[in-house]
Amino acid sequence: MKTGIVIDSACDLPRSYIDAHQLYILPTSLYCGLRAFIDTRVPEPTLEFYRQYAAEKNLDAETEAFSAEQITQLFLEDLVLKYDRVLVITISQTRSLIFRNTTEASFAVLKHYREKRQEAGLSGSFYLNVLDSKTLFTGEGVLVHEAVRLLEQETSFARLHTLLEELSQHIYAYLIPADLYYVRNRAAKKGENTIGLVGYHVGNLLDIKPIIQCHRGDTQVIAKERGFERALESLLEQTQAAIDKGLAMPLVVASFAGDPRIIRQKRAFMEFELYAQNRGIEVLISIMSTTAGIHVGPGAFSLAYAAR
Repeated sequence: MKTGIVIDSACDLPRSYIDAHQLYILPTSLYCGLRAFIDTRVPEPTLEFYRQYAAEKNLDAETEAFSAEQITQLFLEDLVLKYDRVLVITISQTRSLIFRNTTEASFAVLKHYREKRQEAGLSGSFYLNVLDSKTLFTGEGVLVHEAVRLLEQETSFARLHTLLEELSQHIYAYLIPADLYYVRNRAAKKGENTIGLVGYHVGNLLDIKPIIQCHRGDTQVIAKERGFERALESLLEQTQAAIDKGLAMPLVVASFAGDPRIIRQKRAFMEFELYAQNRGIEVLISIMSTTAGIHVGPGAFSLAYAAR
């Protein structure tokens, strides 16, 4: 039986990884002013987005999850013909309607897939599971990486959901915004309220950058530093301490809202990569999705790992 993994476009993983493991991307609709886009995590258009649109603060920009009807159509016209089993891993349902809409779509898919498969000459049943990652961006990447590993080890589809559900409880994802405007004004539309009005004005005045943590679907500011560079150093130091305590899997996933080479050239990140490599920890870094970038702004940095 052939198994497929579906991720939403907010999941931060390198495009090379996505292609190598044939991950199917559930798109997100993006609206910037009068222009509409579909985010499917293609690197060049993503970089172009950061250059042209993300920095325009006065631009009315927002994201919209595919509806249950759109998702149903995607599955019935494509996925039920490609796979026998599909696992969908979504961004935390506390921040997006993707999980809810996909769950609703799953009922229609399971009701109508047989006729589609029969028309294509396919026999056998089709199985579909939808999993709320309870995390954001790079945190999704950690969970998806483990799903790929478990499938390569021929873990049963029935057990896969249980193991990933358990791991999701131990994923810590972090975000450092370069400009508080986006988190305060755009991300607030999605229910993000970790940056209050007073904190926003004081942060802008003193160049204070928060380190925002997402764990089990909840977000909170866990630290504040003067300047982006110091906040980055602080987060990487904290991650090194987590590595020393032991991770649930030897992986750290990172993303940058712009060209990742900008982060890779920073001394703190180069030292961190070497530190992780010497301890057998793989570091995957990618361009942050446009779906995330609209809400957190250009220059934002995200990092995630699964603690033991």
